Amino acid sequence: MKVFLYLRVSSEEQAKHGYSLDAQEEALRDFCKRNDHIILGVYRDEGISGRKPYTKRPAMVQLLNDLEKVKPDIILFTKLDRWFRNIKEYYRVQDIL
Repeated sequence: MKVFLYLRVSSEEQAKHGYSLDAQEEALRDFCKRNDHIILGVYRDEGISGRKPYTKRPAMVQLLNDLEKVKPDIILFTKLDRWFRNIKEYYRVQDIL
């Protein structure tokens, strides 16, 4: 399976919980290795709230732009709140996908 990896952390969350972008990426890469997935791209939004509009998240915008050129089978993230915390924005991106 061909995949994109999406990582996001706000600086506040990172300080509180120690859940860094590197830790997210390592977990996802391990998952991909165990399941023979091919990573086509890694997208990292650091210090950006999941409540912000997707258009204010540079890596999310790049991921969506890259979908036009590269067709992954799936987009992986460690937890749903890494993808979105704002349900309205979640549905906007789901419509694009």
